[in-house]
Amino acid sequence: LCDLADVRSTLQHHHYLRRCRTGRQLNYLVSIDGVVDGVITFAYPMMSADVAGIPSDELVEFARLYLARNVPHTASCAIGQALRRVKPDWAQRFPDAKPVHLVVSWSDTEHHKGTVYKAANFRWLHRTKGQPHGNSATSKRGARAQHGDYRHDKDCWVYPLDKATDKVVAEYVALRGER
Repeated sequence: LCDLADVRSTLQHHHYLRRCRTGRQLNYLVSIDGVVDGVITFAYPMMSADVAGIPSDELVEFARLYLARNVPHTASCAIGQALRRVKPDWAQRFPDAKPVHLVVSWSDTEHHKGTVYKAANFRWLHRTKGQPHGNSATSKRGARAQHGDYRHDKDCWVYPLDKATDKVVAEYVALRGER
């Protein structure tokens, strides 16, 4: 675990979105043989809708992944390690938050094919249509600026953090039909 201050510059200068997440978040350094190679960020989702029947306040968003060298298998290995830690780490860092049951993420279809999510055993749920976003300062999720990438279609990926949630997601996927 590390603080946002430790990774802000890396995300702003090297991640393709060129920005950090705001609000509650956990940042993990990714190390290869003791050398820091990147960062993974999980954040409180910037939405109020449930995902696959799980309320938004019981979700955490896999928000950023940046690897400097992108050594084969590093991403899926690092994601797997972070996924094993995120639930207890979130509860410890944010004791007033509801327990986290599901990790949700979106891959921008103009930049990604979801390969890393497949390798890390995420499940594809659906594709969302790109549209402008922007919350007011009084929104439950706080103010959010307009960014051009919000207009891109996104694939929604999920990773259940417990067996009960896995069952709920499986039922949801079965009803919708998995691709």
